[in-house]
Parts: sequence; structure tokens; C-alpha cells
Amino acid sequence: MNKLFRTFFIFLILLSTRGAIAQPNEVKYNKLAPPSDFSQKSANDIEQLMALHEHNNELVLQDTDNLHALMSRAPVAQQELISLLKMISQSSNTDIITPATKSYQRAAQKVQAKFNGDASQLTDIARASVVADDVKSLLLSYQQLRQHTEIVQLKNRFAHPKVSGYRDLNVLVKLPESQMVVEVQFHLNDIAQIKSGPEHYVYEQIQQIESQAKATSRHLNDIEQAMIAKLRQDSHKQYHKAWLSYKRQSLYSSQRQVA
Repeated sequence: MNKLFRTFFIFLILLSTRGAIAQPNEVKYNKLAPPSDFSQKSANDIEQLMALHEHNNELVLQDTDNLHALMSRAPVAQQELISLLKMISQSSNTDIITPATKSYQRAAQKVQAKFNGDASQLTDIARASVVADDVKSLLLSYQQLRQHTEIVQLKNRFAHPKVSGYRDLNVLVKLPESQMVVEVQFHLNDIAQIKSGPEHYVYEQIQQIESQAKATSRHLNDIEQAMIAKLRQDSHKQYHKAWLSYKRQSLYSSQRQVA
């Protein structure tokens, strides 16, 4: 009888503590799921790239609206960015492009024309680009940038390409030393070459057609509209072809890893 009573008593204890044991596990699970740019379920590099979550909801501002102060700090921020990207490029096997900081004249023009005089909205005074030969290297370089800076804005134009078909990652980061917000663009090499070559030619041709119509104060005629549509279609096809090549490359790489 005593044995039966002890068995029943133990059963009651286990039943009463079951909910108390399960509840901490549920809380712990929620805490272990912080927001992340990378999808844990992605099967290959392309899916990871497409799954990068955009951060583009809040207005990104510098820590001052004094244009002179920002321009004075820009060279230091640019050098900090270059040093960081050089380190990243060596470990991710990517190239970097580092243009000069924006000139004071161009910065002032942009502040007045686009930001209604608010210089704190100027976030591309210091900037650079990362160019990768494959999606895996691009993702690695982006991930390393995340580890060393604060990502304040991300536009994923691989998932949401421009009307032309152009794709890249456009990222605004806050540097740890200078505390300035700077711009970093991540490119795939073949797509970047189309932008600087055939796409630039398309832009010039369209500008010329539109200028001719404007010079004679008239709307574009049917022939001109057809020419512009054909130019844009050709450009889109080139971007699409390059993107398909990267998708096949990524799929082949993932299949080899599985095999």
C-alpha cells in the first residue's frame, strides 16, 4: 500500500511541475530568435542574398546638421572606411572601389536641392564599393561589415531590382571610430560592368532622344518612344542574363557541397 501511495505521489509531483518545466523553454526559445539579416533556412547563396531583410523605414541622420563640421570629418571617416574594407576584401576575396569624398560644392547643392537645407540627411559624403566575382564572396564581405559596424539602412536591390534590371546591395553604416554614417555598395562584377558600359550607353542615348524633343518643345513621338523602349529592353536583357549566370553558379556550388 505504501509503495502504491509513493508511486501515486511521485506521479502528482511530475504532473504539477510539467507546465513549470515547459514554460522556461518557451521563453528561452523566443530570446534565442533575435532579428537577423540571414535566413537560417536558405539552401544556397542566392536564397540567402534574396532573403536579406531591408532596413529602410526610418530616416537616417548624421549626428549634426552642420555641413562644415561633417565635411571636416569626412576624410577621417573615409580613411576609416577604406582601412576596414581593405581588411574585409582580403578575407572575402573581393575588390574595393574608393572614390574621393563628395566635394563641398556638390554636398551643399544636394543638401539644398534634396534635403531642404538639412545637412544631417547627407549620408554619402564618404562612400565606397565592394565588387565580388560570386554571390558567396559578396555575402561574406557583407557579413563581415555587419560585424564591425552598425547597419542603419539596407536596400536589397537583388531581391527588388530597379526597373532596368540592375541589382546591388546599398548599405548605410555607422563607423565605430568616427561615428559617421557612410555608404557602401555591394556589386556583382558582371552586373557592375553592364552598368558602367552598356547601361551607361543606354542612358546617354535616351538622354539624347529626350533632349531633342525638349529642344523643339514637343512630346516624344511614337518612333522615339519605341526607340527608348527598345533600348531599355536590351539593357534589361543583359542584366537578366548576368543574373541568371550567378544563379546557376550558386546552384552548382550548392549541389557540389551536398555531393
